[in-house]
Amino acid sequence: HQLAQLVGLSHHHFSQLFRHSTGLSPYQYVIHCRVNRAKALLKNSREPIAAIAHTVGFTDQSHLNRHFKRIVGVTPRQFRQG
Repeated sequence: HQLAQLVGLSHHHFSQLFRHSTGLSPYQYVIHCRVNRAKALLKNSREPIAAIAHTVGFTDQSHLNRHFKRIVGVTPRQFRQG
């Protein structure tokens, strides 16, 4: 809603335009960005997965696990190990 207000569009119209240009809803775009950031942290740090989940904006590790596995195809632990 805040982004739509910033650009002077209704929430619905903003969402339609956003989805048309990115292929994702604004919410899904944010989730993908968080997962991509988590991937970078998993590769480049030894920080616990729960801490990475909080750092990138997920409420807890299981929330990260669910979205990570759906998008990447493996869990964060499997990604880090492989």
